[in-house]
Amino acid sequence: MAYCTTTEVNNLMPKYPTGAATTPTTTQAEAIIDQIAAEIDLVLESQGYTVPVTTPTTFVNALKAVNAYGAAALIEAGMFPAVTEKGQSPHWKVLDDKYKEWLTDLKDGRVPSTLSAALIGTDVGGFYTDACEDTDEYPDPVFRKSPDDLEF
Repeated sequence: MAYCTTTEVNNLMPKYPTGAATTPTTTQAEAIIDQIAAEIDLVLESQGYTVPVTTPTTFVNALKAVNAYGAAALIEAGMFPAVTEKGQSPHWKVLDDKYKEWLTDLKDGRVPSTLSAALIGTDVGGFYTDACEDTDEYPDPVFRKSPDDLEF
């Protein structure tokens, strides 16, 4: 399942939107979008996420941007040769660099701080805490370990 649409990809490349008479065509662009989404899902699945991601909305919207940038970069790279003027990067390269940066962030388990709390939750400690830890921050443990036996 793709996280973005051809319209969202075309918004990133307004001078050269895909269509029925372009190369690539809209149908080919949709296949590229799906290919990028599969690459994103592979990375997410390796990080323990269930794919395709459907919640929270903020994370899905972030993935929409990653998918759109990756697809736009690949589509534009196919449209134009990689010729640059001194000191400039072609538009597809700017899109590709941003896509690769975001994909690396996902591979490294980095997500925006606004998403991490929703994905990871708060730290509630373990089943028991050591005496040297500040237990005021943690809820009562589910199991207690006593010197004689385990209390349940």
